[in-house]
Amino acid sequence: MPDSSTTRQHVTEPASGHAWRLLLPAGALLLLVTGLLLPRPERLPRLRVSPGLWPGSEAIVLAHAQGRLPADQFQLIELPWSSAAMRALGNGASDVAVVTLDGVLRMREAGQDLRVLMVLDESKGGDAVLARHALTNMAALRGQRVGVDVRGVGIYLLINALESAGMKVDDLKMVPMIQPEMEQALADGVVDAVVASEPWASRLRQAGTHVVYDSRQLRVPVMRMVVASGDACRRSRPQLVALLRAQNELVETVWSGGDVAEVEMVLRRERLTLDAFREASRLWMPLDFARNEVLLGGSEPQLGVMAETVAEQMQRAGFLKELPSGDTWMDETFLQEVRP
Repeated sequence: MPDSSTTRQHVTEPASGHAWRLLLPAGALLLLVTGLLLPRPERLPRLRVSPGLWPGSEAIVLAHAQGRLPADQFQLIELPWSSAAMRALGNGASDVAVVTLDGVLRMREAGQDLRVLMVLDESKGGDAVLARHALTNMAALRGQRVGVDVRGVGIYLLINALESAGMKVDDLKMVPMIQPEMEQALADGVVDAVVASEPWASRLRQAGTHVVYDSRQLRVPVMRMVVASGDACRRSRPQLVALLRAQNELVETVWSGGDVAEVEMVLRRERLTLDAFREASRLWMPLDFARNEVLLGGSEPQLGVMAETVAEQMQRAGFLKELPSGDTWMDETFLQEVRP
């Protein structure tokens, strides 16, 4: 006859195992519900950056390729000409773009909420009117067909070039086109001259055109600057600081031409040899923090004074209407976080 204690043991063990089988799913359910209810850290969307195609912007591209601007935090939108980068920022397709002052004026005119965070460089001949050899000066362009990106910096340069020769836009046959079209348009005889920026200007000089006017002759220089939407400034400040810091750290490498290993990707984008790229580097000058503080800071930022001059000139030529008054469009506080 079996022992009674043994019998009781056989009866209670299945009951205990059944209880554990009930507790395990309940515990898992509790963990799941807790995980769903607890607040999760917000993951910010990637900062979308449109640097355009310009030697001074290549530091941003290089920083992204080297992982200084991680792909999970930054999305590079490679648009080959400045007016396209400007439109991307304007229609919300990008958060940051590298544009010129005239582009900033156009966007402000359209009522866009933007901030200039840093001025990258000054053009020292990197933007130019180039013509066939038979056309030796601006006066010779009277009545000729001139290709220009009317939404880009080319129109600002052309206005100045014409005024220097006592001419107006109506004295030319202006042919609207984007920068990548200019080489072929000249080769096919569609135009007699173009208004081009680097790297296209270097390739056009190699193809046999010559400069009849360039950015060194301007009263208000062509400057390219990092511009962000107001929303990006409020939402993505750490990323913007990281972007400006990476640009500042690598601009010297790009400007000096670095070595082949460092700038090989840059050369592919610019479609220039290393020697041609280094030669083109003479045509733009990076701006340091001290210069930026004068341009963007103080009670009367110098960039604001320059903007008034450029706006008046563009209005006189019919390429700009009245600008909004009292809007905030510069933010020098980012410089304080980036400066070493």
